[in-house]
Amino acid sequence: MATSRYEPGAEIGVGAYGTVYKARDPHSDHFVALKSVSVPNGGAGGGLPVSTALEVALLRQLEAFEHPNVAWLMDVCATSRTDQEIKVTLVLEHVDEDLRMYLDKAPPLGLPAETMEDLMSQFLRGLDFLHANCIIHRDLKPENILVTSGGTVKLADFGLARIYSYQTALTPVVHFGRLRWADHEVRRLRPSWLTQ
Repeated sequence: MATSRYEPGAEIGVGAYGTVYKARDPHSDHFVALKSVSVPNGGAGGGLPVSTALEVALLRQLEAFEHPNVAWLMDVCATSRTDQEIKVTLVLEHVDEDLRMYLDKAPPLGLPAETMEDLMSQFLRGLDFLHANCIIHRDLKPENILVTSGGTVKLADFGLARIYSYQTALTPVVHFGRLRWADHEVRRLRPSWLTQ
């Protein structure tokens, strides 16, 4: 499947390794998210970023389950743009808003208790599914928790996720960006210099 199949739309996000665009599939009339990553074409240091390769591998491993609370990877496309660069595009399920946007639209008195309970329950089902499949997300924050127009929660952005086995010792080998949203297991083990 080529990315030219999709009608491009607006940019909806920029991350460390790529840019995400909203696009429409004219065959199905559904929207998708296109996560584009540019990588050097050959030479020293060339190759797909490890985070992108891991994200694709994890999502491919999980796609057979079609869990309702995990965003789906629909396809991966590679298109050479120049002699120096290859553009790799992940075609993902599109969701209109993330948790931050959803909460920003909440009424001044907050969301009803039933809504909060439903959102949290879905979040925990998605997280439990990942953990049951030996996957630690490692980048849970409002921007990576999506909410559909129907109120379904979807965990997304598996670029920092890792597969572990029961024999693997979990260690805090993570670059801390914003500890405010760092996973509990990472915050609990943070070095003392981060709290200063």
